[in-house]
Amino acid sequence: MNAVYLLRDGSVYSPADPFASAMLTNGEKVEWVGSDAGATSIADDSMKQTGLDGLLVTPGFVAGGVRVDSTAHLQELGEQLVAQGYVAATVFAPLNLVPDFSASELALRIFPYAIIEHSEDVSPESLTAAYGVYCDPLQENAGELVNLAIDAGVKVSLATSNTRQVDAALEIIRAVDAHSPLRRLRAGFRLDGVSVVTDEQLAVCEKLNLSLGFNSSLEDSKNSLVRSITAGISTFIGSDPEGTNRRWGWQLVSDAIHRADASHNISARAAFNAMTRGNWRALGFAEPTQGQLVPGGNADFAVWEAPALMVQTADDRVAAWSTDPRARTPMLPELDGIVFPRCHVTVVRGQEVFAL
Repeated sequence: MNAVYLLRDGSVYSPADPFASAMLTNGEKVEWVGSDAGATSIADDSMKQTGLDGLLVTPGFVAGGVRVDSTAHLQELGEQLVAQGYVAATVFAPLNLVPDFSASELALRIFPYAIIEHSEDVSPESLTAAYGVYCDPLQENAGELVNLAIDAGVKVSLATSNTRQVDAALEIIRAVDAHSPLRRLRAGFRLDGVSVVTDEQLAVCEKLNLSLGFNSSLEDSKNSLVRSITAGISTFIGSDPEGTNRRWGWQLVSDAIHRADASHNISARAAFNAMTRGNWRALGFAEPTQGQLVPGGNADFAVWEAPALMVQTADDRVAAWSTDPRARTPMLPELDGIVFPRCHVTVVRGQEVFAL
């Protein structure tokens, strides 16, 4: 029988109710979000009730892509991530380690992409434990590797840290699409480690319904990140297949909203979505509720201590309306680039995996 938990007397970041202060979970699912008054009306003895005392509840972060070279590193990473409110992670790993990673009993959900460098090193059978493959589109036989992965039924990530790689990746994907659009969709193509992309490349990405993963060195992306989001492309942040990630969670959100050039800023909401819903979409989860705390959504969330909540926009000219209660915009922690929210609890599939 599923455990039923009623959290109340806090703030719940949910599009279902911008002023939600309570949430009910039933096993692995969110069953209800609403007000404390509503919580009182539905509460009964079957529920385990927890007072949040003003804490904030949000969907858990998803790591966009981390290179991991050993099981010890994976274990260390898992402990680090759940302590910072992460509920899942894409990891890039040598093919021989993927079976161990897939069988890992880590608290957070792991999606292993096998790093493939030579077509002779891989077969459909060798990819059984992999969620996907990751390869350089400029390497010899990259197209052959991609087709082999699609035949094996796994997802495909392409290295795109420079514009030459982006062009090569798009050429491969267009070739697959020309042969079979359904085959392209099944591949779940994602571009990882993105820094800078051109308007022409963005137009192709939009047409092909690709996911763009920007690396954590956001200043290097100039205005590419904001242009990708503005174009409506599935965008995620924190994609570091080459092991460059040194910033996590709210610090990375803060980086996205406090850029050296203010015209490159994105809103806190856009940045948070790019580290939650955007990452789930990049993994191929197309459910509208994925990465949101709404009835029917997954109970993957974190509980935070945040001194103040607000709506931080990319443009100060619209901030007044966004923070007006009539705008019904859910609020996130105020981020000044110095002090960040502290994670109190992380919950994955309805189970507490970290507690302060």
